[in-house]
Amino acid sequence: MTTPNFDFHMHTLFCDGNNTPEQMAEAAYRKGFAAIGFSTHSAWPVTTGCEMHPDRFQEYRAEICRVKELYKGKLSIFLGLEQDYIPPVTTSLAPFYAEFKLDYSIGSVHYVHNPNKPELGIFPVDHTVEHVAAGIRDIFGGDVKKTVQSYFAAEREMIARGGFDIIGHIDLVKKRNKALRLFDENDTWYKNELKATADEAAKSGKFVEINTGGMSRGAIDTPYPSQYMLEILHERNVPIVINSDAHSTEHIGYAFDVAVAGAVKAGYTESFVLTTDGWKAFRLV
Repeated sequence: MTTPNFDFHMHTLFCDGNNTPEQMAEAAYRKGFAAIGFSTHSAWPVTTGCEMHPDRFQEYRAEICRVKELYKGKLSIFLGLEQDYIPPVTTSLAPFYAEFKLDYSIGSVHYVHNPNKPELGIFPVDHTVEHVAAGIRDIFGGDVKKTVQSYFAAEREMIARGGFDIIGHIDLVKKRNKALRLFDENDTWYKNELKATADEAAKSGKFVEINTGGMSRGAIDTPYPSQYMLEILHERNVPIVINSDAHSTEHIGYAFDVAVAGAVKAGYTESFVLTTDGWKAFRLV
């Protein structure tokens, strides 16, 4: 098996990361990476505090372009965003992001709301254990199943709307399941949500990332998506990209060997890498 030396999901001080773009690039270069992409959080036209402020878009673009030039010939660097889909706050933002001239973008769902009680607000499914428990209690009346179903409904809605290249951490809602033991991932209703979401991903033609961010931050023991979901994605011929979701230099490329092993076990023989000529296949075995 071959471990990829590229990573297209990473965050910096422009959002909730811990390092500058230049520090991240230098770390990737020293680790022997050939290509990286910056994907700062964005929920334009708003911010919840974790995303980059809308006023900083041009500053962000200029800084990534500066670092790209600095590492020219040593490390390929691409300009991206992680576009947060927050119903009913954000909608399809493809026209705005197209104007921004990104090299690529990731579409992700972090926040959920109760469609029957939108006045109760939203909460992030990947926040602290205490915050997630409170969100389920206060916004969904303690109904875990409804919370999870609302997450996947938003995920499918985002995928159908499009306007991005990579589906980010597709089953993020499981992040606090290890600590809170909220639901059984083997239950039929949960697997049905995974299947329906995999079907939507297959129809879209988009990449699904294998994301090791939950592992590097100690929340879960395996990547997103689960091995089961990875297998049903493979059955539907959904292409994959392997990313770390690094928020600090030490997590670039984190546990990529585990990600590759899971992909190969699911039946994948290749992932994809962004190049100046577009997305290209990368052989894993």
